[in-house]
Amino acid sequence: MEATHVLFACTPRGAGVPAGRGPGAPAGARGTDVCAPPAAARLCARASSEAGFTLLEVLIVVAIVALMSGLAAAGFRSVTKSQLRADAAQLSGAMRYLFDRASTTGKMYRLVLDLDNQKYFAETSDDRFFMPGEPESELQIQKRLEREKQEDDEAKKKADLASSSGDDTAKYMPQEFRPRRAQFAAFKDTSLKPVTLKKSKLALVFTPRLTDPVTKGRAYIYFFPLGQTEAADIQISDTAGESFFSLIVHPITGRVRIESGAVAPPLPREITDDTGQATP
Repeated sequence: MEATHVLFACTPRGAGVPAGRGPGAPAGARGTDVCAPPAAARLCARASSEAGFTLLEVLIVVAIVALMSGLAAAGFRSVTKSQLRADAAQLSGAMRYLFDRASTTGKMYRLVLDLDNQKYFAETSDDRFFMPGEPESELQIQKRLEREKQEDDEAKKKADLASSSGDDTAKYMPQEFRPRRAQFAAFKDTSLKPVTLKKSKLALVFTPRLTDPVTKGRAYIYFFPLGQTEAADIQISDTAGESFFSLIVHPITGRVRIESGAVAPPLPREITDDTGQATP
């Protein structure tokens, strides 16, 4: 016997097969819906509910999520760079203020840049500060400071010994000339308070009296009474170290130029002779 396939369809009332004319319909019967058996209807409903999302719909959702993530990241970077620019401008204002202050008061000032604790503050002195004649490395500076401290301690011991013994002839004896070292104290002014960086950091400081840029510890920028400072290159970055601003200080005018990006400091060149050997 040949298999017969029966296609069930649901026909709305009043459409499809005329009333009373369907197969096996009794005479005089009204028009009714011709529907699939209950089992077939449940199967069709289950297949419709389990269809899910199409590939196109999934791709559209992924594209929207990626676009929103990109916009959020761009906005965050913009806010971070704006904060970095504001911190650079504040540091520039502090240096300009110390330059003007030294010119008007006749005192020595210096800006202390603490790269380990990410803060900076000002100090002042009534003494004259003598700049080294040649650029110094970090090790040379440390040795010089230790030597100066030892000399000061020895001089103080001799003075205490002479005063305790009542012998004042020592102060009339010829002494080796040593320039008085400047003693700096904290500069207390409401116009320039100590600043701690929270959303940015000091990355690098360089001045011509250094052989290498300072990336840790403390660095100093001096401001002289005659209206001069020392040339300096300061790099400030965000906490991730991705965005940079460079502050370049002019030694004569005290003007601070802010440039976007990390500007390489003008390191001392190595001078060589005709044979290519480095000269001292």
